[in-house]
Amino acid sequence: MEKALANGVTLIYLDESKKLAGDRWLVKLRCRVSTPLQGWMREAVSGSDPQTLFCRERLGETLVHETVMERNFIDQKAREGVFAEMVRSVEETMLSYVSAEGFVRQLFAKRLAEVTAHYPPQGQTPILDEEEDPPGPADFSACFR
Repeated sequence: MEKALANGVTLIYLDESKKLAGDRWLVKLRCRVSTPLQGWMREAVSGSDPQTLFCRERLGETLVHETVMERNFIDQKAREGVFAEMVRSVEETMLSYVSAEGFVRQLFAKRLAEVTAHYPPQGQTPILDEEEDPPGPADFSACFR
């Protein structure tokens, strides 16, 4: 299920429930909030210095925030009701927060701070993402010299 909100944010409900054993389920709801980068955001990362280029690359074209709710060992007969209750809970609590006018600015400031925190000090190479790690075991031989 997908909702477009007035502040330009898209809210997506993803059902990631799965069967655990017998008639028992892990009921899992992932709420993904996303918004494309807006003009003022692009201006904030429009410089050509290495740190700004690093931040622009890491931010990408879309800001995303996710929240996960889950309940374990739910009877198969109650699964749909539990999932509907989770969606209702999100609608009652989180929807007013993410639809607020200032949410997009707060999300951008948070993501920019997170990305900036990963920028290495002068003279060091950028921190690799987990998926960018080189294959094979790490080399610790320098520790034993």
